[in-house]
Amino acid sequence: NSPLHMVVLILLVLLCLQHFTPLVSPVISVVKANYGRLDGKKCSRGRSRAQLGNVRCKNPAKKVAQRCNGKRRCNLRASNSVFGDPCRGTYKYLEVDFNKNGRKKRVTCEGKTAKLRCGAGRVISVVKANYGRLDGKKCSRGRSRAQLGNVRCKNPAKKVAQRCNGKRRCNLRASNSVFGDPCRGTYKYLEVDFVCKSE
Repeated sequence: NSPLHMVVLILLVLLCLQHFTPLVSPVISVVKANYGRLDGKKCSRGRSRAQLGNVRCKNPAKKVAQRCNGKRRCNLRASNSVFGDPCRGTYKYLEVDFNKNGRKKRVTCEGKTAKLRCGAGRVISVVKANYGRLDGKKCSRGRSRAQLGNVRCKNPAKKVAQRCNGKRRCNLRASNSVFGDPCRGTYKYLEVDFVCKSE
């Protein structure tokens, strides 16, 4: 009931209501957290349709960052007593994205410019990059179903590593002119996982 999933290089923790599990990392840095329900399938076993129907229950769980940032281990209970009840009658879950080992993720919508940055004395080292679409929700605002339906558009973007590795700062436009068009008619995005290494 408390699965821990590794999603590329970002840890995604999914906690069903009334369950808890430790977040473990060299140093935890919370990217985002939500206590509510944005998906009808997660934490759904044994629950009625009425408890799962509201998938617009957004409730940023700021307490996760307040309690866990900078720690190696952190226990949190997914409950109304901790986060309040943002949607009564809905069976909720706590979803947390946090960085591990300083690894970073950038998602840039088609037509926009990706900006990769590292601090002083550190340079970019790209772990993985894709220009296409592997998710129906990312970069979806204002787009039609037809533009978002193909979520198997995998196109490793090797140019990101070629252009950015070894630099402190790197700008790249997420466009067909740079990466080609792997899936015509699909609205794409550039997703980059990278770390900042010592020079």
